[in-house]
Amino acid sequence: MIIRTLGAAGVALALMAAPALASNPETWSWGSVYSADRAGKAKGKVVLDRPGFVVSGKLYDFPGKAGCSWLKFRWVKDGGGHGKKTYRNCSGTKPLAFSFDPGRMLSIEAMVCRGTSVKITGKCSIWEGVWAQGG
Repeated sequence: MIIRTLGAAGVALALMAAPALASNPETWSWGSVYSADRAGKAKGKVVLDRPGFVVSGKLYDFPGKAGCSWLKFRWVKDGGGHGKKTYRNCSGTKPLAFSFDPGRMLSIEAMVCRGTSVKITGKCSIWEGVWAQGG
């Protein structure tokens, strides 16, 4: 049996590094997803934040186009079921920051559309994969 010893500096370094490694959550970037007329865009990240996930990002509504940008999410929950969430940005200049907790999930997709301040009217992207278990 080989036993190695660490000097005082080695032990201090190991103790300082261990909490830092444990507190670094896994992060995946997603986007950019554009509406069909390219007047709206969304991008962001997915963070594994035990016991589930946090999805965050920004929804852009570009100036010079009438209407609003809409962002729709749909996901499959771990253990069955589905979830959905929708965001709207009508500013034309300032991106809308968002963040939500879908809980434990198997996959999530996003779609960016155009619409009025009340509803989506069309010009949607296809459903784009944001994150999926196993890649």
